[in-house]
Amino acid sequence: MKIDITREPPADIFRNRGRYIRIAGAFLALSIGGVLLVVYAVLSGTQQSETMETIALALIVAPALPFFYFGEKVQAYKRLSEGQAKELADLGRRHPEIKAYCLLVAQAGRPPILAEFEACQTWVEEATHQARPKG
Repeated sequence: MKIDITREPPADIFRNRGRYIRIAGAFLALSIGGVLLVVYAVLSGTQQSETMETIALALIVAPALPFFYFGEKVQAYKRLSEGQAKELADLGRRHPEIKAYCLLVAQAGRPPILAEFEACQTWVEEATHQARPKG
């Protein structure tokens, strides 16, 4: 998610959150299905089948990458921890742009989310890097 702290916070920031949660949940369910297939094969005493092993392995491993991808997208919507909130307040005291952005988020009636916190950190790093004398 791209957050530009020099502009107003997006009004529809939570638009994709539900979709990401459902997609990550579907991939997690596929992996759980693979684990359940393995448990069933072990507990029921069925004959060892290469096809069943391949299907179970595919159900466990294949959804892992998309699950983590969409899981990271969901993480961007997390609330800030106490330490992160303090760090954001400190950044707001040192940089008026961040303070203005945080005030706009507060006016929208919601707390800042992790993606916005990370965008503020990135902005500070870029501003510090640009202000550093070259040579």
